[in-house]
Amino acid sequence: MRLFILFFAIFLLALTACQEEITLDLPNTDPQLVIEGNLNYWKFDPKQNGARVRITTTGNYYDANGSSPVLDAQVTVYDEENAQEYVLDAQENSFGLYINNDIPIDSGRTYTLKVNYQDQMYEGRGTVLPVAEVDSFSYRFLEDFLFLDDGYYFFFSGRTPKERGINYYRFLIYEEDSLFNAPEDLLIQSDEFLNEQIDTLQLANYAFDLGDSVRIEMYSLSASQFAYYNELTELLFNDGGLFSGPPRNPTSTLRNLTDPQKPPLGFFQVSSAVSGGATIQ
Repeated sequence: MRLFILFFAIFLLALTACQEEITLDLPNTDPQLVIEGNLNYWKFDPKQNGARVRITTTGNYYDANGSSPVLDAQVTVYDEENAQEYVLDAQENSFGLYINNDIPIDSGRTYTLKVNYQDQMYEGRGTVLPVAEVDSFSYRFLEDFLFLDDGYYFFFSGRTPKERGINYYRFLIYEEDSLFNAPEDLLIQSDEFLNEQIDTLQLANYAFDLGDSVRIEMYSLSASQFAYYNELTELLFNDGGLFSGPPRNPTSTLRNLTDPQKPPLGFFQVSSAVSGGATIQ
């Protein structure tokens, strides 16, 4: 017995002695441009209309600061219907954010984002597609329901324009004006397998309590933007296991006109948007 204990102690010591922290010698790559653009049309709240574009460059894995803001790009949005170009101004102390809230935006019109940076011209293009007609964002209390916690859950009811073909949407959910922004909060939905009249589509597995104030925003997406978010979701939940593919950046919805072989990372999302919600009582 003593001999067994001695061997076991030596075995544990050997295990701990073999542990060593290794810093991988990862290659340093040239920074890549990242463009994250949104142009939104709020039919029922036009004061929210506008374009916002954040531009950064990537950093290497061990860089303490991560990405870096781009503060000297020339950013414009071109309205193809009236052949007018609008400048987005860089915002001070906002980490590479460019904004213009005075662009006339309307459903069905096409807009082109243009970014000129270090003698490279980048471009993204999108059309304002209709969002679903909202009947209500309602809530109900669920208890002992499958694997969900007991609490209040939100549902969408309305009509999706199936006559257009397949429609795509993204939902953002806020509680007390704080956005749910974890990887599992990237909520996208296709109406491919839904009826035209949607009745109480559960939005997410969030259990809310009495008194919680909840706001929901719904955005129309193009097929390419929906594909971008699908690829981003796969990347966020890639655990490196046997059944996971090699990680890669989502396919950008922008292009480099100067050097097509070096597209930027990121997207230009053009959307119609609606919002709703309630304080749970």
